[in-house]
Amino acid sequence: MALDVTIGGIASDSYGTLAQYTAQAALYGWTLEATDAANETNLRRAAAALDQQRTFIGVKQYQFQARSWPRIVQGLVDGWPVDPDTIPQDVIAAQFELAYLIQAGLDPFATIETSVTSEMIKVGPITIDAETLPTGKPRLIAIEGLLRPYVTAGTGQVALRRA
Repeated sequence: MALDVTIGGIASDSYGTLAQYTAQAALYGWTLEATDAANETNLRRAAAALDQQRTFIGVKQYQFQARSWPRIVQGLVDGWPVDPDTIPQDVIAAQFELAYLIQAGLDPFATIETSVTSEMIKVGPITIDAETLPTGKPRLIAIEGLLRPYVTAGTGQVALRRA
C-alpha cells in the first residue's frame, strides 16, 4: 500500500516519500530493504515513533491531521519562521534516519528491560544499593540533532525558556 504523505491529511502515514527516502539512501550509501513494501513499513513506523515519542513545539495546523506536522509555531526556529503548511526538511530527514535504524533492527517501541546491581554504588550523597536501575533507551544522536530546534524538551524533561 503506497504511503500517504498528504500534508495535514487525516490518513497521512509518512512525512517523506519513498522516492525521497531512496534518494537520501543513495547519498548516504545506505542499502535499503529489497522491496518497496518493506521500506514503506519502516517509514510508517519511523513517522509514528517520532510523533509518539517527542513533544514538538507549537500546535497542529489542522484539527484532524494524522501526523504531528505541519504545525503552527509562534516565533522563529533558528532565526526563521516555520511555514505552517510544510514539513521541515529536518523532520523528514529524521524520519529517514529512524527508518534506516529500524531496518537495522532498532525497535523504537520496545519495552526497556532493567538491570539489577548487587553492588552498592555511592556518588556523593547518593547511594544505590541492590536496586533496579533502568538501562534506558539508546540515544539516537543524529535524530536528536535534527529535531533539536523542533522539540520542547526530551523525554522526562521540562522545557525552560528565558523570558
